[in-house]
Amino acid sequence: MANFLNNTVISNNNSSISSNEKNIIVTICIHLVMPCAVAVGIIGNLLSILVFARREMIKFCVSIFTIVLALSDILLLITSLFNIILPEYSNSLSDTSAFWCHFHGYFDLLFAAISGYSVVFISVERWFSVWKPFDKAKYVTFKSTLITVISYTLISSLFFAWFPLILSYNPKQPQIGERCKLIQATVYRIFGTISVIFTYIAPFIFLGILNILIVYRLHTRQQTSIQHSLKVTKTANRTDSSLATTSIRKRQQRQRNTDRNITFMLITIAIAFMVMSFPFQIYWFYMQIRQLTTPDPTLFTLTQTFRYLNCCCNVFLYSATSSLFRRELREIFHCSNSSKTKQNTLKTKNTARTIILSTTTAAAQSINNEQSPPEYKSLLKTTTTIDNLKTKDSTNGHTVSFKS
Repeated sequence: MANFLNNTVISNNNSSISSNEKNIIVTICIHLVMPCAVAVGIIGNLLSILVFARREMIKFCVSIFTIVLALSDILLLITSLFNIILPEYSNSLSDTSAFWCHFHGYFDLLFAAISGYSVVFISVERWFSVWKPFDKAKYVTFKSTLITVISYTLISSLFFAWFPLILSYNPKQPQIGERCKLIQATVYRIFGTISVIFTYIAPFIFLGILNILIVYRLHTRQQTSIQHSLKVTKTANRTDSSLATTSIRKRQQRQRNTDRNITFMLITIAIAFMVMSFPFQIYWFYMQIRQLTTPDPTLFTLTQTFRYLNCCCNVFLYSATSSLFRRELREIFHCSNSSKTKQNTLKTKNTARTIILSTTTAAAQSINNEQSPPEYKSLLKTTTTIDNLKTKDSTNGHTVSFKS
């Protein structure tokens, strides 16, 4: 939740953390790791959006969830930029803006929840693919996917509406860090706990259950596929299969391989989300159990760093686990390079064509002049002489013509 603890529980007093208690771990995380995570995450998620929006990828409904996941990760990284990184170099935006004072934690919770439930519904889609493949087309459609995305986005937007109401902004406060104050500590503790459960714990549980079921089903299917292939091989040795049957079998095998490839990629994304968001969950409940009002700067910064690293690692996981994603990513760069090459080629061809045409025209005129009969040449000379003899007398304004 980025600055959710840092700006409210400790009254947004960055100096107490960054000056008095700062150590080398906090310095490295805030000044090096987090800025790199923000830069790499924004670029990587933009590339992910471009890949999943391509024709070969967008035909899968799950691509809509991955695009929403990339967008929410970009917005979450931008939020962390204003909540954690920039306050280390200047005054916090919560001290200078009433809007950001009230909504800095709201946006952090909202984008984190959208990311979490995008990963959850990615796993739900994969569960249908491996457990209910024949019912998937009935339940998982582009329309139902869009409705799902809009639904959990609106629910998250309303669910965290309590956060702006528990803060008060006083621009007349002279002390830096005291302008944005928490005024409802009890409400914050109760609803903050519920929000952490909704944003992190519930998705964590759903992801754990769904991915265990998916992995179990894939393992069972793999064993069944091996046994079936052995039976088919024995049968094929006795009877000759038709060409049509072989073609259908190969097409089905390619489809299964593509589906398995996407499933493995998305399971990796879900596991990474669970692992890298888990430390913050543990630390939040540790604070509530111990009734701590001031977070430990080292633990707080480390847990936040893991959250933001999760937002920037997806593109690398996509590339490492999916050959389809790598191929589409190469196509993007190949298209950009080929378009530049085509433009240069067209310019070269146009220049060469212009040179050839001008040379051909000059040569044709030269040949025509050399091959003209003597009568035609004398006629040209006579016509030229007559045209030159037509002059206008500038003294009296009369035109004098000479006829041959």
